[in-house]
Amino acid sequence: MAILVNWFEVTFDRKDITLPFLACASWTESTVILKQYPDAQIVRERQDTGEIRLYFVAGQPSGEHFTASVAFVGAPAISARVIEYNLGKHFEKLGARVTLSHNWGIDATREVQKFSSIGLAIHQGINAKYFSLSEPTWQHGITLNWITPPLFTLPVSALPATQCYDGFPVKLKWPSEIGICPKEIESFNNHYLGTIIESANDGRYMVSVRDQSKQFVDGRALYLETKTDVLVEMEKALTTDTRISIQRLILQLSHSLKPDGRRNPGILRDQLASALKVLDPSGRGQVGISLNENAKGKMWINCFATGVQRS
Repeated sequence: MAILVNWFEVTFDRKDITLPFLACASWTESTVILKQYPDAQIVRERQDTGEIRLYFVAGQPSGEHFTASVAFVGAPAISARVIEYNLGKHFEKLGARVTLSHNWGIDATREVQKFSSIGLAIHQGINAKYFSLSEPTWQHGITLNWITPPLFTLPVSALPATQCYDGFPVKLKWPSEIGICPKEIESFNNHYLGTIIESANDGRYMVSVRDQSKQFVDGRALYLETKTDVLVEMEKALTTDTRISIQRLILQLSHSLKPDGRRNPGILRDQLASALKVLDPSGRGQVGISLNENAKGKMWINCFATGVQRS
């Protein structure tokens, strides 16, 4: 018997779900279809016949489509999307800021510190990621991590003009109100774009894009990456009476340091305790979540460390 300290079992009130799906002949063709539904939650599965199915966990396919019953056992990709998507919806209803990544689970955080003059907000909360066990029987579960992400909420164009941003790494978030994103950079939208070379003095910045090109980009679409050296530089733009070490504050919020600044030897224990408090604030030991969209029913998360028999 092995005790998995950071693994919490997820169970469902049924063995399978019925989902709408689209079918196509190849993975390349399915990629084209996938791009047509940017707001849907879709899982691609290759069938024994070679057919590719795109199962809609959330959202509906347009036109002619099919439905199929999918068992939770043996379908980890679908189970993962159902659990992470519905867990995210659960936290959204509670007022958390939720981001869903198909590779890294969900982040559910709340703002705890804000520096308005430099457009920086520090959040804290959890990252929850699906993780399954298949011995001796299939079990679904999640792992929890305590996170304290800093986020720039203002574009470069709205940041203090006294600060020079040459050499700063930036993310592209193109706002629809300023028109259509240029084709040269649209593939980087909502992702890391590159490094600012210099200001063009017309509201635009020359950026060394990570595809090795150089582009002039509207400052309203550029957001600073929250790297440690960027935070250190941005501290200088704070007024003297509010100037603090942002990085030290993040370390304290992450339990790496104690409130008095000393190293915290119980960091992993304290991080897991804080993450569990976010997941189960009542301390009842189990959280029930009704499933949204196409996955009907309910799931429960066991909030106690789990014992698993290993062969």
